[in-house]
Amino acid sequence: MIERRSFTGAVRRAAIALLSIALAVFFGFVGYMKAFAPLAELTKHHAWTVHLPEALGRAIGWTEIACALLLIVGIVRPRWGRFSALLLLVNQLLAAAVHFSQGEMAALPQNGVIIALCLIIYRLHMHKSMDGQIPSAKDWRRDNLGER
Repeated sequence: MIERRSFTGAVRRAAIALLSIALAVFFGFVGYMKAFAPLAELTKHHAWTVHLPEALGRAIGWTEIACALLLIVGIVRPRWGRFSALLLLVNQLLAAAVHFSQGEMAALPQNGVIIALCLIIYRLHMHKSMDGQIPSAKDWRRDNLGER
């Protein structure tokens, strides 16, 4: 039984690392582009932030870079991985809303895939017990909010 638990824990950690690195590379790139690329370039690639005030779009790029770094940190510090996954989930819900409001329906599948990956990363980080039980509210507050 212990060997099975070790194996499933190792698979879970490997999945977290793989998905986190993949999303970190993606958000590092698109965040860099939103933070530094000319607006004409962003418009050409249908970046959702071109529909926002420029300063806000640039700030969103910086937050995407920060979240990419937090995803990497989250591989060894799950609290930061959960936090980053939730921030990026909100980011992509907003992106999907902007794309939808601008009639850019072709971008919505990408938003959906990224939302799903963020949810998977969050759920993998939430898995605390090997018997499959969801953590209690007290455990969740301790793990996510730092309460003792």
